[in-house]
Amino acid sequence: MRWIKALLGRRRAERELDKELQFHIEELVAEKIARGVDPAEARRSAILELGGPAQIKEDCRDVRLLHWLEVWLADVRYGFRGLRSSPAFTLTAVLSIALGIGANATIFTLLHAALWKPLPVSEPKQLFHMQRLSSDGWTGEGGYSWVLYNQMLEAGRPYGEVFAKAGTAMRKFSVDGSQQDRAVGESVSANFFNALQVGPFLGRTFEPQDDSVLGGRPVAVLSHAFWQRRFGSDPGVLGKTVLYEERPFTIVGVARPGFQGVDAESAVDIWTTITATAPKEWLTGPHWNWMTLFIRLRTGVAPQEAHTALDARLRRHVTEELLPGAGAYYTRILQAQKFTLRPAAAGLATTGRRYQKPLLVLMGVVGLVLLISCANVANLVLARNLSRQQELGVRLALGAGRGRIVSQLMTESLLVAITGAALGMVLATWGSRLLLGLLPASRIPWAFDLRPDTTIAALGSSAAILTALLFGAGPALRACRAAADRITTGSSRVTQRGIAGKLLVSGQLALSLVLAAGAGLFLATLYKLATTDLGFRPERAWTADLSYPRGTSDDRKAQTMREIVNRLQARDPQALASHTFPNVYDHGGWSTGIGIDGREPAKGEDNEVCSFGVGARFFETMGIPLVAGRDFTKRDEGDGPAVVVVNETLARRFFGSTPPLGHRVMQPQPKKQFLAREIVGVVRDVHHQGLREPVCATIYIPAAGGTLLLRSGLSQSDVTEQIRQELKQADASAVLEQVRPMRAAVEGMITQERMIAILAAAFGGLAALLAAVGLYGVMAYNMARRTSEIGIRMALGARPGDIRTLVLRESLVLIGAGLLAGLPIALAATQLTRKMLFGLSPGDPTVFGAAVLLLVVVGVMAASLPAWRASRIAPAIALRNE
Repeated sequence: MRWIKALLGRRRAERELDKELQFHIEELVAEKIARGVDPAEARRSAILELGGPAQIKEDCRDVRLLHWLEVWLADVRYGFRGLRSSPAFTLTAVLSIALGIGANATIFTLLHAALWKPLPVSEPKQLFHMQRLSSDGWTGEGGYSWVLYNQMLEAGRPYGEVFAKAGTAMRKFSVDGSQQDRAVGESVSANFFNALQVGPFLGRTFEPQDDSVLGGRPVAVLSHAFWQRRFGSDPGVLGKTVLYEERPFTIVGVARPGFQGVDAESAVDIWTTITATAPKEWLTGPHWNWMTLFIRLRTGVAPQEAHTALDARLRRHVTEELLPGAGAYYTRILQAQKFTLRPAAAGLATTGRRYQKPLLVLMGVVGLVLLISCANVANLVLARNLSRQQELGVRLALGAGRGRIVSQLMTESLLVAITGAALGMVLATWGSRLLLGLLPASRIPWAFDLRPDTTIAALGSSAAILTALLFGAGPALRACRAAADRITTGSSRVTQRGIAGKLLVSGQLALSLVLAAGAGLFLATLYKLATTDLGFRPERAWTADLSYPRGTSDDRKAQTMREIVNRLQARDPQALASHTFPNVYDHGGWSTGIGIDGREPAKGEDNEVCSFGVGARFFETMGIPLVAGRDFTKRDEGDGPAVVVVNETLARRFFGSTPPLGHRVMQPQPKKQFLAREIVGVVRDVHHQGLREPVCATIYIPAAGGTLLLRSGLSQSDVTEQIRQELKQADASAVLEQVRPMRAAVEGMITQERMIAILAAAFGGLAALLAAVGLYGVMAYNMARRTSEIGIRMALGARPGDIRTLVLRESLVLIGAGLLAGLPIALAATQLTRKMLFGLSPGDPTVFGAAVLLLVVVGVMAASLPAWRASRIAPAIALRNE
């Protein structure tokens, strides 16, 4: 509508201009007639005196506000016609820009969704995550007890409102006793919605009295999306009773649309209060740390003020309630910990912070890809502008200014960039979802909001303008100078384009070397991690998670596990079955202090080890070799003898060269008692905590229940069906949640490395392809320009092989210059990835040698076609066309 009004206003201004000009002419004509001049001569003289109506109108238009719009629209129309007449150039340029911008937008979209996208709450910049950090790696999630939360709530009250969340997981959920389903549930403090300033869509959110008594009120709030999906947007859901984790909860409200929780990676379906879901002992003891805390600061409160008060309260809690009785390991952690207020406008961003560094590295990688794309298009624009020198020269000769010519050429570049950016944003929408698929499988479905928003649109617009300037400004200015030289000297300096094109190609190759070397280092890191000796055999090994009705006793769970293990082994004598608690590749065991041979650990002594509870034949099932002694047997489980198996690291640390078999490990028990366990076996070191982490001293204790382990040659579907059938016979009330290959757990350890290696290799390959296209274009253009020279050489006796050698030699000079320029840049850039590598240095000569060789081969292949075509030029035809 605004544009229509502007155009109508322009027409009205034209009519007024015509009337005013006619008025002045008639006045001047009348004046001359009054002096006795012939009317026809008077009119001619008046028009000449005013300077001509057309010139006057043009001068008036030049000062109009909308004149620039009229000129630009004319340039756009002319640019469209020009690009349409050169489809090969347009398609190649648009695709190059689309790939460069699309790659950048893909990485940025995931970074934005995981790290930077503000929560859909009021004033998100006032939200801060209360992190507990330690030099030993305690990252802060789940770092607060209910006791500490209440203390921090009081300490933070003058500065804002402290609130908590805990336990986001898949929960059992059913309506009206119907078939049990799974929903993403989260426990929160009663002030959660009030602090976030998220009001209800229906009913109410939590109130203080919902947390007022130990045990809390069993009430729940649904997310708007879950309410629509599960209840069909039924407003009668309020007051309805549902079963949540097999307990009745009353639905009191539905949260407003768009709010899915405080972590971008997961969409919560149902919220309950912490006091209504947590075990009673978790609400009374200071050592049960499982909650995450936030604070919304009041308007005008500086974060440092709140930090000082909250940090002091945390240190007081540690000094008074945690340090007394703590072992040496936890004493070091507690004393070294730090408290910070991390800005949480985007929420918790758990996965985003975990993958922030590799994604930022990839952002730098795709930035180089965009530069290479721009160099490629700049080469194309240089060649196209050179072919238009006669046209540009004529326009200059007819009076067009250089600025006007540059404006026209830049408009064409902007049209290419805008079209490429639009296509790139479409590719990014698909690519960001593909990138999300490279993240490890999660028990909670990923829920990142990857929909384009104003930030993504701003990125696309900025990228279009920037790329237009990068690839269009230089060629446009050069084309103007060349066209002017053509007018003044009668010839054009065509050699300038050859030099500029060669410099651009060398720059492309230099940047491509940086990417190829980086991709090589990441691929080598992935290979070394994937081939690292794990200490066990994950092939044909499966884990199965079981769930039981609420209230099932530990003895019943243990009996069910023993029976299903027996049934599986009886069904397939070749199979091996056992169990572990916790899952050795899910939770990483627990840490405990031990003593040796009846000596209880002294205070301050470094005696912390990792502990796992495992079943009979665990080591045989997992393929963990025994170094000495024996595996656990069924006799060791339950009330059997107090025995333990240790790993090689523990044996070396506590016993040195003395054989540990027969010695006793003092394991702490409740009420500060210790249980002496005899060492009956020593096993090889196993990477339980991750491939990059050092193996810790570990003890394995006989235990019942937990996660089922099975080694079988069957497929996953057959294994699942087999376990389901035997579980039904062992305990019909138990449910098989999921079966996963052990290999998936191992691969989860190297997810970051796999993602960055795959993407770096893909972008490195794209960069090499773009550089090859650029080299091909430059050499093909140079050979076309030197057709007569080649004809003369062949007429004087040069053979086709000599011509091919000539072209390839020039290509190798270009390739060599680019690689020599890129080598120091690559060596400096790869130093930034030192902490991301494993088993090799940033300047690994093998990797760099392979990267150089790859680009040489790609470059020679790109130059081979122009060389072959040049060798096929017929001398007579070349000389005749000269």
